[in-house]
Order: sequence, then structure tokens, then C-alpha cells
Amino acid sequence: MRIGISAFAGDGGKSGISQYMINVLKRLPELAPNDEFVLFMAESDRAFLDLGMPRTQIVCTPDWVAHPLVNIFWHQFRLPRLLRSHGCDCVFMPAGNRRLAWYYGVPSVGTVHDLSQLHLPAKYDAFRMFYVLRVLPRFMRRLTRVLSVSESTRKDLIEYARVDPARIRVVHNGADLARYRPGDREQARARIVSVLGTDAPYILYIARLEHPGKNHVRLIGAFAALKRAHPELEHKLVLVGSRWNGAEAIDAAVAAHGMQDEVVFPGFVPNESLCDLYVAADLFVFPSLYEGFGIPVLEAMAAGTPVCASNTSSIPEVVGDAGLLFDPANEDEIAQAMLRLLTDDALRAECVQRGLRQAKRFSWEAAAKGVVELCHEAVRACAG
Repeated sequence: MRIGISAFAGDGGKSGISQYMINVLKRLPELAPNDEFVLFMAESDRAFLDLGMPRTQIVCTPDWVAHPLVNIFWHQFRLPRLLRSHGCDCVFMPAGNRRLAWYYGVPSVGTVHDLSQLHLPAKYDAFRMFYVLRVLPRFMRRLTRVLSVSESTRKDLIEYARVDPARIRVVHNGADLARYRPGDREQARARIVSVLGTDAPYILYIARLEHPGKNHVRLIGAFAALKRAHPELEHKLVLVGSRWNGAEAIDAAVAAHGMQDEVVFPGFVPNESLCDLYVAADLFVFPSLYEGFGIPVLEAMAAGTPVCASNTSSIPEVVGDAGLLFDPANEDEIAQAMLRLLTDDALRAECVQRGLRQAKRFSWEAAAKGVVELCHEAVRACAG
């Protein structure tokens, strides 16, 4: 079978969707040894998506095609023709909550990572909100098969997008267990000092600097309260991620709480340094208001770092019984969860061991296998 893949809307390798693309796509040839692949992408995205995949043809467009508005129309009018001209038997849309088409001319499989706009109405401007809330659900219903990365997203697909439940399969994301694993904390801390600019102990949060969805403002408030109540704690709060919509509100929160010397912004950190960041952290906190999955939580547990996280959306699916959950709208609960894991050694040790076991339940191999199986299932469904 020849599978076309639309590898657009990956944020240049700096988002969860881009990590999904990288980790799934590079495993497809091994899991589907009798299949061929055609990747459609913007020229500039070759830097993170040209993975040297065997039996794979890469078709690049000029970078201007990746502009969101242009790209939406490219998928409607150009992609179906390209699929036909390249002899594709099926199409896979790995960013199905961002880019889909009304018609492909071949069986289709799309991964929907989340419908966060339902839960975060101020996330995007009016045009993008209209597109994701009114247009994309119609396109989702036309997919031959829909891959949901969590039960939480599956529920939204059924209740809001009105996708036929029989067409949906839940295939969880994974963690690269070869990369993210426990290590020597002191060695990791020594290697990461140049990235952080400090050798102080720290609490880690990895998410793009987006307000309000990633909830940095409440986390900063909780951290400030924790430091005031427990001045003996020497920890910094390390917020890793690229600046995004609303980052100015995060800056303002740091200033309002007088935390300029206590909060560290290293920016986007490449994958090569992330494991050291996790391993050297005393705690990983994940206060996001809504997630379709929450890959950093899984990576932190795989690296042997204790986790506390929000009790909303898909996050409890990922954490299981391996960490502490809190109400992300309650700064006191966030602060108390962090304090418990920083001061209770027995609880920390228990969460670390449970986290390592929980992380092994998820793998990118299983995620990629699910894509292959759904592509073949979609073709059979249309042939039958």
C-alpha cells in the first residue's frame, strides 16, 4: 500500500503535535515493511521531518504554503490531486485537529489530539475559533477512521464533533523510553547548568508559554505562596518552552509576585537536553487546564521524576496512580501538592516507582502500529 501523509501544522518541531509526527513517522517503515510512504511538507520543515525513512518520497511545497490560511485551502484543493498523482491508496493526517480536507479521493485516517477550544474559548482569535469549532468537526466526520490519543478526546469527538463512535480508535501517545530514563541526578544537573544558568534545585514545567491554557499564571502564584510560607526551600521554578499567545501575562505574573530571581525561562530546549532537565529536577509539575494527552508528564515519569498534575481532561489517564492530582484552578492545591512531593521522601519514592511502571504502559511503537493498522482498516472498509 502507498500511504500519503500530510506533515503540516507541526510548529517547526516545537510542539506536542510535532513530537507526535517525528516519533510516529520514523517508526512507520519498520512496522509496515510492505508499504510505501509519500510525505507532503513545507520546505523549511525538512529540518525536523526528513527522518531518512526508507521507501519514502518527500514532496516539498514552498514555505508560504504553510501559512495557516493558505494551508487550509491547499488541503482542500491541492492535496487530493497530489494524492492521486502520486498513486496513494490512503492518506494519513497526523494533525487532524488542525488540518483536514473535505475530500481526499482515497480512504482517510486522521489523528485528533484534542478539542481544546471547547474548554478554552479564549485560546485563539475569532477566525481560528470559527475554523476549529465550526469547520473542522464537519471534516472530522468525513474521515474514514479517526485516531484519538486519549479517552478524553474520544468523548469530545463523540459529544461535540458528532463523529460516529464506530469510526474512532483510541491509540495513546508514547514516550521514547530509550531516551527518557532515570540517570545520575548530579551528573545531569552538572550538564544542564549551562542551559538554566543556575545550579539551584528546581521544580520543572515544560509547556509553551501560552496563556491561559497552560496555566502558568496560577502556577507562578502557587509557587510564590509556597516560597513565602517555606523560605527554607531553595528551589527555582523552571518554565521551559517557546513564547506563544499570551506570554506577556506570564511575564506580568512573575513581576507581580516579585519572582524575577526565582523563575527561570530557558526558552525552547532541544530534545537532546530534555532528559537531563527531567532527571535533575526535584519535581515535575503540570498545571495545564486542558490536554489531549500531555506527553511531558509521561516523559517525566519515564525519567524517574515525581509528578503532580491537573485532575482535568486526559491528564489523569496518563498519570494513573503514579502522581498527585490537583485542581488547576486552585493555587492552594497546586502549592500543597508541590510541597508534599518536595518534603515527603517516602511519597516521592513511591511516586517515582509507580511512575516508572506507568510510563512503560505507553510507547511510540504502539502509537505507530495503531496508525498502520487504521490505515489498512480504512482501505478495507472502503473496498468492502
